[in-house]
Amino acid sequence: MDALTHGIIGIAVAGLSGQPPTYDNPIYLAALLGSQAPDFDIIAIARGGVSYLKQHRAASHSLPGVIGWATLIAAGLSLFVPETSPVMLWFWALAGTFSHVIMDYFNTHGAALLWPYRKERLSSNLLNVFDPILLLLLLIPYGMGFKMQQVSLFSINTIALYISLRYFLRQMASQWLTTYFARYTIERIMIMPSLKKLWFWDFVLEAKDDYFVGRIGIVSRKITICANLPKQRYSLIVEQAQKTTLAEFFNLFTPFAYFEARQQEGTTLIQIFDLRYYQKNGFLHSGLIVFKGDETATESYMRSYGRQLKFPA
Repeated sequence: MDALTHGIIGIAVAGLSGQPPTYDNPIYLAALLGSQAPDFDIIAIARGGVSYLKQHRAASHSLPGVIGWATLIAAGLSLFVPETSPVMLWFWALAGTFSHVIMDYFNTHGAALLWPYRKERLSSNLLNVFDPILLLLLLIPYGMGFKMQQVSLFSINTIALYISLRYFLRQMASQWLTTYFARYTIERIMIMPSLKKLWFWDFVLEAKDDYFVGRIGIVSRKITICANLPKQRYSLIVEQAQKTTLAEFFNLFTPFAYFEARQQEGTTLIQIFDLRYYQKNGFLHSGLIVFKGDETATESYMRSYGRQLKFPA
């Protein structure tokens, strides 16, 4: 989620203590710092964009990472508030950090909760990285004169009800898609919030011989097919591509990595697409691996949000 939503949830978590919110209250400081801490992995960008992409939402967003962040925050705050129990600081820092990781699990980019045992990002695909409706709902109790503990309970119940509603709506969308594609042998369906339209879901459907990428309206039930891709048979060159750093990253980053091979001027180009995000007649995240002569990868690039990053071949 975005930093503001994480912060508001962190304050709500601290409010469960029953103490008033003040800028120097160590409970609120611990929970607020915890609610932001997993995203401190942005420092990896100092080693380049590739390093950041690999590190973001990995170890820092895992269950071991939650414990590590809470320990660091408690130790740091203890230097400034030695009269406060380190155990209490650790507990509230842990609660704030855990709230961050759980909310990131609910959004589309996910979190590597089970790192290092499972390095892929796990996600329930119920929320966008920024959800304006959820943010608005979380701000409402602050203008209603509630005590902080009441604000906290209101916020937690609101999050639970909102996520439950999103789950119900997604189940409805899944039923509509299953009916719409009834003539196909459906193997997998992924449905997630649309990046652009508030009352729509994006979907990737894997059938026996095809992938369908599209959008479905919550209210209108209108289904739009944005891309229909045939399943590719994995050739030797594609198997070689699977061993590259870029392909390994894509396979951890998305459950729908699509590989496509084509020949160009004595080289073989392997293109990789993340089928989850389709915008403006193309995929938001894509990769390119260049093979020459002896079928050895010589170059590889990732394109994301209009930027191109060079990966080790």
